[in-house]
This record gives sequence, C-alpha cells and structure tokens, in this order.
Amino acid sequence: MTVAETAYGKVRGAEIADGVLAWRGIPYAAPPVGESRLRPPLPPQPWPGTRDALGYGNRSLQPEPLADPAAPPMAEDCLYLNVTAPAGATGRPVLFWIHGGGFEMGQATDQAGDGAAFAASHGIVVVTFNYRLGALGFLDVPAEHPTGAFGLHDQIAALRWVHENIAAFGGDPGRVTIYGLSAGGKTVTNLLASPLASGLFIRAAESSGGDHLKNPAQARDLTGRFLRALGTTAQRLRAVPAADILAAQATVATPPQSTWIWRASVDGVALTSSPLTAIAGGAAAGVPLLLQTCVRETALYQLMNPEVVDQTERVLTGYFGAERAEQMQASYAAYYPDLDETELRVRIMSDERYVVRTGRLADAQAAHAPVWRSRYDGEYTGIEDDPDPEFAQFAPLLVGAHGADGVGIFRGGDGLSAALHDAWGAFVASGDPGWIRYAPDGGRHAMVFAPDGPQAQPDPFAHARQTWAGLDWQPGTWWSVGGVS
Repeated sequence: MTVAETAYGKVRGAEIADGVLAWRGIPYAAPPVGESRLRPPLPPQPWPGTRDALGYGNRSLQPEPLADPAAPPMAEDCLYLNVTAPAGATGRPVLFWIHGGGFEMGQATDQAGDGAAFAASHGIVVVTFNYRLGALGFLDVPAEHPTGAFGLHDQIAALRWVHENIAAFGGDPGRVTIYGLSAGGKTVTNLLASPLASGLFIRAAESSGGDHLKNPAQARDLTGRFLRALGTTAQRLRAVPAADILAAQATVATPPQSTWIWRASVDGVALTSSPLTAIAGGAAAGVPLLLQTCVRETALYQLMNPEVVDQTERVLTGYFGAERAEQMQASYAAYYPDLDETELRVRIMSDERYVVRTGRLADAQAAHAPVWRSRYDGEYTGIEDDPDPEFAQFAPLLVGAHGADGVGIFRGGDGLSAALHDAWGAFVASGDPGWIRYAPDGGRHAMVFAPDGPQAQPDPFAHARQTWAGLDWQPGTWWSVGGVS
C-alpha cells in the first residue's frame, strides 16, 4: 500500500524501486513564517482527504552559488520530510538522516539520496528532512526566549514526528538511529545532549561531527552585524521580506568565509548546557554511538579556498598564544616528516575542527554506553554524481577529505563503499558496526577504512589527542568576518 495515515492526515507515496516505497514532502511542522518566524516550530495543520506525497518539499533559504540546480525550490516554508521504506515493512529499524552544509546550506537528500539502498539491502526505513538554516535557523534575537537554536528545534520536531508516525510507514519508533554528517554530525551531538530529544532515538552516529556552538559573545557580535546589514531592529525582524533576511546574511559573509558562523546557541530549552558537559554527565546514557572522521577533513575547504590553511598559525596563536602554537606545529612536522607544509596544516586544522573534539565526545559517552570510532582514508565517494561535472577532476585532491564517506555510506557499491554501507546498516539494525569498541582505558581501538581495505587499529588518533591534551578553545570561523570570529 502506498497510502499511509499520519496523525495529521493520509499521504500517498509511490514505488521508486522494486520493493521500495517513498513518501516525499510531508509537513512535520507548520510553516515557520509570519509571527512564527524565528520561533520554535508548531505542529502541522491536519489536512482532509489524502495528500499526494510524490515530490520533495521546499529547502530552506540559503546561498545559491553552491546549490544543486536540480534541487527543490527555496522557501521560508521548508519544514518537510521524506520517508523511504521496504514494501510491506512492519516494525523495521529507522535511520533518521540530518544533512550537513555548515548550518547555512544543504537539503534533506544531500548524500543520502532517496535512501533506497538501505531500504533494499538492510530493510531499513530512512527519513530525511529539511530544517531552517542561516539566520532564520540560528540567529539570536534580543529579548526573546528561547532563541539562537530554531533549526535545532526543527530537528527535534522532525524526530518527534517520527516517534509519533513512523509505524504507519513500517518503522519501529523504538528503534530510531540518528545520523548526521558535518553540521548534521554536530547536530547529533546536540541531540545527545538535549533534554527535548531524550527518548526519541536509541542509537546515534556521526561523520565529521563533534561539538560546535556559538558562545554568548559570538552570538551578540553576529546579531549586531546582521541587524546592521539588514538595516532594521530586532523588533521588526518578522516584518521584513525573507529575501532581505538572506541578503543581510550574505552581507555578513558568504561561503566559505561564512562557514561555522551559523550554529546553535545554548538556548536554555533545546540545550541547557555545553553538549559535552551534558553528555559526560549521562544525558545520553545507554545510547550506543558510532563516530567517524576523515583523515584529511580540511582538504575540501582548501580546495574551495586556498587561503584556508594559511590561517593555521593565526588561528592557533589566537587560541593558545604564539609559543604553544609554534610547539604544536613543530609536533605535527615531527610526527609527519613526509608531508609538505600545506598538508601539515590540513592535518592540524582537520584535528582542530573535527578529530580532537570527536575524541572528547567519544570519551564523554564511553562512560555511559558503547562507543565505536573509525577513520575514513579513501576516495571521495559519489563524486561522479556531483551536479558540477568539473568537480570530478579534483578527486585526487579529495582522498580522505571532508564528506568523502557520505555517499558511500548511503549507497554502497564496491570496495570501501560496500564496507561503509554494511557497517552503518549493521549499526542501525543491531547497534554494532562490526569491530572492537572504543575504550579510553582499553586501547582506544578504531577501524580505519584505508584504500587497501578496512583495518582495525589501536589508537590511530593518539597524536592528535596528545598534542591537544589539556587545551580548551572556543571554535571560531578561521577568518575574522566583519567583527564575527
């Protein structure tokens, strides 16, 4: 049957592959427009009859230059989700995918596609969704509460919809695994810590995640800069056209300089403390966690803008002072004697943004639940499907780069992609990806998805952990952008 009944009305899907059904563009919340702009989402309005769920819903407003020209339209009304399931499924495990894009770009199906491969290979129900991005999702509005994390509230609303409705599509609401990459991975950390998400999932996985929030000073600076660019006051934010919101966002900064500006704040509701503090305290006790990073994360950013790694010394000095920054760079040079200066800086910035913070998350959760770590060193999967055909020429530069694992995990194929797909499928289905657990007091084992095949290794992240041990820092943007850093 392609008609499913939700709490808000019936939806009609379609068979998209042999034995695989899909429903697209289902509203999981009311449109966040008008007086609902820059506020947590409200439940969707019920509809009469049967709603066709055959096309993807709008994606959030976002910068256009890096967008897929075949992507759905952009609109402020963007809170829609998609479900893909095996035909005739009942009580199947659910994979809830959170797309990346720096909290300013992206859409539900990025890297995941329609989820049909997991439905066919592992009998998994796959949910993808859009959430508010950029200023509309993460601006801190003065004198309002909660504020600064509307996109996170959207993500929790979508999870709640899954909990209440996924059984009608063949999924088990008691077997939901959340998984995200990049900004989606960092969202998984937030959801592990959020009191609003507690009980809505039983397993979690991240690619290139860790923790990443605005602190109050960054939030104030960003809000001030944004309001000046918009040319209005906080009291009039709900009256200006959505296009003006996007234009002001671009005035503050554009990609890649805008990367990591738009991120959640601790709003006192969705997040009540630092995520790592909450997780170390047991906020996600009993939730198995799978954590993967890529060996050369920053290589993607370096390709986008060759000035990225030139920021290394300035960034480290700003965090820790000139003497410590010099010591750290010398440590990397000694540990990687065969790498040139640019590649050394790629490794340093990869560790700063992803590897070290993921390691600290692993240690925090390992006290309360099973944890697995892995590293991806292989080719950039799915590069042949990129909407920009010229992107494929850069494949040799993107081995082990940020996002290199995503398409392989979702679609499988040959070699490492098959191994990734099977590991994630096993984790969603059973809670175990198939290798030795990570244990802070037991070898810190991890699986390395190397070009010549997966290899279990003891503590492959030791150098990064030791070099950054005892250091604390508030991540910035890697650039100083109009007073926002």
